[in-house]
Amino acid sequence: MKVGILCENYFPTLGGQQGHIYHLRRHLESPDDGSPPVEVRVIVPRVACADWYGPPDDASVIRPARSWQIRGRGSASQITPSPAALPALKRIFAQERFDLLHIHAPCDLGLPSWALWSFKGPIVGTLHSYWPPDDPRRFLAPWYRYVMRRMTRVIAVSAAARDAIARYAKFDCTIIGNGVDCDAFEAARPDPRFADGMRNVLALGRLEPRNGTDIVIDAFGRVARERREVRLLLAGDGPLRARYEAQARRLPAHVADRIVFLGAVWNGRPNLFKVAHCFALGARCTSFSILLLEALAAGLKVAALPGAGIDRAGDHWALVQVASSESPADYAEVLLRALEPSTPVDVTRAQHMARRFDWSLTAPRIRRVYEQALDHA
Repeated sequence: MKVGILCENYFPTLGGQQGHIYHLRRHLESPDDGSPPVEVRVIVPRVACADWYGPPDDASVIRPARSWQIRGRGSASQITPSPAALPALKRIFAQERFDLLHIHAPCDLGLPSWALWSFKGPIVGTLHSYWPPDDPRRFLAPWYRYVMRRMTRVIAVSAAARDAIARYAKFDCTIIGNGVDCDAFEAARPDPRFADGMRNVLALGRLEPRNGTDIVIDAFGRVARERREVRLLLAGDGPLRARYEAQARRLPAHVADRIVFLGAVWNGRPNLFKVAHCFALGARCTSFSILLLEALAAGLKVAALPGAGIDRAGDHWALVQVASSESPADYAEVLLRALEPSTPVDVTRAQHMARRFDWSLTAPRIRRVYEQALDHA
């Protein structure tokens, strides 16, 4: 089987889709269950980026056109608007002769659109995102319906991700949660920079409004006034970094000194989780949260905001301590509870939950959807 995996968001930018595609490709090419390997090509845009994060490209990563970064609704994404992408994709499809095309976030404009108009074989689409009911999106309903009609099979990472599109289009869907490399997080070694006896609160994600970094900082400020031994590790970068650094500096000096901005992190993530004592998940809206899964794989307690979508984002959220509101005071309360020492039972429960989503189980589920799409075609 030869599969093209296509998406707008891939390295050198960082995010959930990027990691999902990277690990999916790895497990399709080298399956753990004895299945024949799948030949994979990753088709993604050329990104204008000063710093490269993530793995370097190899011969199986194809970049047919340049993308632009767009911002809106508290987040950022890539879009490839150039019409030159259409003939470029046609050449790629003619040369590679894929048995199947797998489009991640198929409703995105850009490469997914050009691919829908040029690929002639079976298509599997994976829905990754959730957003609350939104009146302006009803004007896009015809587009969502067209995209779903073009899908041979549809995967959603959660019921929340499915429901975001199901408001506007009818389609059958298989729910397969995101994957996690449990062995990597269980076997990681604590980052020596922060293995100094302090109790570390780890927060990771792009520094943008959607991820609630402002509330995490304010809540940590309240916790740090009571607990002198706690430290906040903020891993990630983004357009609001300067604003959040200024927010941290406005706290008392003995608190601000314990907030560490680490910048973007890719390879060192498991070691950061290993040195943490709890994970702060400040997302204001979520469809699944790979970061939560990684925290559970590391055996951590998780303190989260009551973000939109979590009630339909998956049963791994049952182990999360969720604040009663988005106020820093309420979030500080759940952070304090999450900082209490974990028992061996706590760690085991978290890691057993993460094991349900290990890539050794998730990749074969996705492969079965490929086989269904090929049989249908």
